[in-house]
Amino acid sequence: MRWESFFEDLEAQAEAQHAAQLRDEIAEGIRVERATENMRNRLLEMQSSTVDVKLTGGVELNARLGPVATEYFCLENDGTRWLVRWLALRSLGVPSMKLNQGGRLSPIKFAAVVRGVLRDRQRVVIYDVSGQMAAEGTLWQVGADFLIIAIHPRDEFARDRSITGYQLIPLETIGWLQVAGSN
Repeated sequence: MRWESFFEDLEAQAEAQHAAQLRDEIAEGIRVERATENMRNRLLEMQSSTVDVKLTGGVELNARLGPVATEYFCLENDGTRWLVRWLALRSLGVPSMKLNQGGRLSPIKFAAVVRGVLRDRQRVVIYDVSGQMAAEGTLWQVGADFLIIAIHPRDEFARDRSITGYQLIPLETIGWLQVAGSN
């Protein structure tokens, strides 16, 4: 064997080994990146997409994904809005993994969003973390760790003459809150 072909063969082997090592490093980097990704960041890339959501208690929703935060995410469909805490989510289905550019994680806390709903004075239905309906009516007050909902007939506004009682609910027990609509 001539020296030229001998060294060409050694160089080709070294290049092949280097290329294989580079492929392995890239694959490992991708595995590490995927292993450290969290669901909140993945959902940021799906904002404005229509998703199939399964919540505790067997509740299933098909809605457009809205803002995403560390404590909750938002959904909307045909005038009905949902504010869903992560602990109530069982799974989320998407038609494809084609992702948007991604938004930013909302810094607004769950209680602050509920206070915003309080200002709207719209009828709400509150579900607990197990998926059971906890209360239905109009938000009356949102404290640091609880809310008060005024209970009244569905077809009446929350006025003194129509309110039949009040219910205090710890924020930690809320799975999701449905605003408007009757789904």
